[in-house]
Amino acid sequence: MTKIELGKLLNERREVLGLSIRDLADVSGLSKTTISQIELGLGNPTFEVLQVICDLLNLEIKIEIKQK
Repeated sequence: MTKIELGKLLNERREVLGLSIRDLADVSGLSKTTISQIELGLGNPTFEVLQVICDLLNLEIKIEIKQK
């Protein structure tokens, strides 16, 4: 998954839940700019930041090993 795809997924989930970027920023402790950049695929969030956002959006991070 690319950063752009991840950002789009997070954006769509946030909107489904009826949250604005400001709402998510307020409950996550992150800035609106940080959230916006992540959703646009421009940010480079740490795993911990992604975990906070995913927890608030009721999403789960899964890591799978690709088979060659």
